This record gives sequence, C-alpha cells and structure tokens, in this order.
Amino acid sequence: MATSESFKDFVLEALDSALQGEPYRFSAKKMFGEYCIYVLNSSSPAPTPKPIFSLCDEVLYVKQHKILNPILESAPKGFPYSGAKESYILDVDSPQILRDVVLALAPTLPTPKPKKPKGKGKHKGEES
Repeated sequence: MATSESFKDFVLEALDSALQGEPYRFSAKKMFGEYCIYVLNSSSPAPTPKPIFSLCDEVLYVKQHKILNPILESAPKGFPYSGAKESYILDVDSPQILRDVVLALAPTLPTPKPKKPKGKGKHKGEES
C-alpha cells in the first residue's frame, strides 16, 4: 500500500510543529509511490535539502545511525521496502521523539552530491 498524500502532509505538519522555533524546514519528494522526507537548515550559510526520513506504507522510517541509538534503543524496527536495510520506525504522534531525532541527526547528515548533468555525450559503443 503506497503512502497517501494526506498522510505525507500530516507527517510534514507533525515535523514542522515538533521543530517549531528551530531553523529546520521539511519537504517531501515522491519516489516510486512512496516519499523521501528532506530537512533543510535555513540558518546554514548554504542551505541544501538533505534526505532524513523515508515514508513508506504510511510509516515513518529513519536509518539506524549510531547517533540515534540512545534516543531510539527501544523503538520498533522494520524494513521500509524490499531489499532495504532495517530502519527505526518513528512515532509520528510523538513530537518529543521527532524533535530529538532531528536535532541529533540533521547536523550530522552529509550534503548530497550534486547530480551530473545529462549531456549529449557519446553513447556506449560509439566511435570517436
């Protein structure tokens, strides 16, 4: 069952509410019928959205980063999709957990590498 747009909106509102007063903003991008949730630190000198959560089958997941172990040691775990590594399942109705996770994790996330532009280069097997 794919995640509904209304649940995605509910999760974004819950994140915004839990992080009220902090410089973090959230957005979502649809991917394969599910969503990737991005965080942006608006006080950063070069704000760049960073992937922080997966939203799959109406469940909010976060990767098992070591920095989150003390916060989420008793949280349930699951697999967001077939072939994925096991992740923590977050309680969307717990503003304190959402806040603690974002405040611990967001500053440590690496900036995504820029995508290479799709150019009109040579195709595989072409001669010069």
